[in-house]
Amino acid sequence: MKTKSTLLIGAALVTVFACETKQYDEQDKMEVTSNLQSYVDSIESAVKIVPVHNWTAIDERYDSLDNKAEAVYKDLNADDQEIEMIEERYETIVENAKNDQELFEETADMHLKNVEAWWDKTSEKVEKGTKNTVEDIEDATQESLDWLEKNFDKLSKESKEKVEKIRIELEKD
Repeated sequence: MKTKSTLLIGAALVTVFACETKQYDEQDKMEVTSNLQSYVDSIESAVKIVPVHNWTAIDERYDSLDNKAEAVYKDLNADDQEIEMIEERYETIVENAKNDQELFEETADMHLKNVEAWWDKTSEKVEKGTKNTVEDIEDATQESLDWLEKNFDKLSKESKEKVEKIRIELEKD
């Protein structure tokens, strides 16, 4: 009887371990890796097109994909070197993009200040009866206006509002 009980307990344990399956499979691993890679590729493309981004939203989505990938790799006891390489690439892309964004915003700010200084200076003439015209714009100011127009879609909301205000005022005069 003792032997029979031991065999039944042993059989039950073998059954439990034999029935225990991983939550994920190789297909899941390939899918999470592909999703993470595709997302990093899309971020790399996006930062080349538009310099200003919502990094909080981007990081949240990345973290979600990365956490899922890490869970799958851990469940499968798989080497996560590929995930680590994607993480390093993502961090490099984000660091470079944030530097580019900062430079872009500094450039936009410089051009806006140039245009605003010109506007402040010339709007005094309007008060004295002299009309402000596009022909009166100095070369440096025109260069700034051109740059702002060219990059209008890439500007922050605040900068767009400032440019729009100046544009409307110029059209009024």
